Order: sequence, then structure tokens, then C-alpha cells
Amino acid sequence: MESSAYLEEVATAVRGHLEETGAAASGLTLEDIAAVMEVSRSTLIRRIGHRSHLDEALARQGADVARRSARDRAVEAAARLYGAFGVGEVTLEMIAADAGCTVQAIQGQVGGRDGLLAAVFDRYSPMPRVEEVLADPPADLEPAARLLYEPVLDALMGEVRVMAAMFAEIASRPGGALAVHVRENYAPRFVSLLMGWLRAHIQAGVVRELPEKTLLSQFAGPVLARSVAALATGEHLTPAARARLAADLAAAFCRAVRA
Repeated sequence: MESSAYLEEVATAVRGHLEETGAAASGLTLEDIAAVMEVSRSTLIRRIGHRSHLDEALARQGADVARRSARDRAVEAAARLYGAFGVGEVTLEMIAADAGCTVQAIQGQVGGRDGLLAAVFDRYSPMPRVEEVLADPPADLEPAARLLYEPVLDALMGEVRVMAAMFAEIASRPGGALAVHVRENYAPRFVSLLMGWLRAHIQAGVVRELPEKTLLSQFAGPVLARSVAALATGEHLTPAARARLAADLAAAFCRAVRA
């Protein structure tokens, strides 16, 4: 880390940025701060050390630097870095520097690398919105399917692409901690919710009585294949384009399974 004079220079620049934009200091990432200083993230870290040093300098200048727990900051920092570089390229040291905490804090509050992967997956997966839709789904099959596809596409094809990095990790390490977490905790919940919804339509004579794995493949296969293709080609879809794609996938799913 360089002299305290540079820290005070960064703090002054950041405080000016906060006053100009109305943002909160706790909401600024190291990438944001590096952009303010017109340096790279790695250069900024080398010159200021941990984020906590900058927070102390901001506090001396009267800025409100109240921050969330190290766990929350670490999960958000990990998600940003995983989405940008892939899971395999990101170390706990990188995450700690970005989050402004120590590796020991990540190990103690999140459970190290394995716990962090599970925490990121749980926070950024589409499951919360899927549960919300299926708690009170539209009566018609196609509108409900569209509402289900939207959060899945947002998670897999959004700008940050956190979940794409997560699935790449699962594919490359099928016996790893994240893959085990998803198989044991996430997949059973998703299957139970989706099949509960589809069985109601089967009983109503709307959906053909197909094997469970066939129905799951009809729903999940196209959206996963489309997302993998986008990832492989570097394609970015706007929210409006993702919404149109969700409608197209819902229509195709309904054509495939309607009685």
C-alpha cells in the first residue's frame, strides 16, 4: 500500500463522486472506485490495500461508510467476480479485497470457498421468483410458463451472468461442493414445484400425461440450450429481448405438452 496521502486523495475523489451522484459509499464496488480514479482495479488495490483502509479515510472526511456484514459483501463481490472471470479464476484473496474484508472473515462467516459458492448460487438463482410465481400461478398454462421462463432467462442471460458461471462450475466439477449442493438442495425443490404445477394441468386435461423426466426436459432443455448458446457466442440480450424469448419458449413448451 502507498502513503496515506494517496488514500486521502482517493477518499476526496470518492466523496465528490458520492455528492455528485447521490450514491452511498457502501454501494460502491472497487471497480466503481477504480473508475473514479481512472486506474485499473488491480492498481487501486495495490495502492490502497484493503477496502477498509479507504473506508477509514472516508470516515475521517465525514462520509457515511456504514456497511453491510462481511458475509453479504463477500457474496456480492464473489458474484461480480465469478460473472466476470469464471469461478476457476477467482481466489478468496480477490474476493476479500473486493469486499473489503479478510479471507479469515469469509472462512468464518461463509464457510470458505465451498460455502461461498453455495451462498452465491442460492442468492442469484431464479428459485425465489419461481416459488413466487408458482405460489399463485395464472390459470392458463402458457402465461404461467412465460412467467417461469423470465426469471430463468434473467439469471442465465443477464448482464452479470452469475448463474452461467455457476453452471459452468457444476459441469466442470460434477463431484464438487456446488454440484452436490444443487443436487441435494436446489434440484429437488425445483422439480417438486414444477411437477406440482404440471400435475394440476394434467388432471385438468390440459397437459398430456407424460413421464416426469420428459416433462422436465421439455421445460428445461430449450432454455438451458439457448442460454449455453448465448454464453458460447458472447450474445447479450436486453431485458426486452429476454422477455420476448420467454414468450417464445412458453409457446413452444405448450405446443409440445398440450393434450
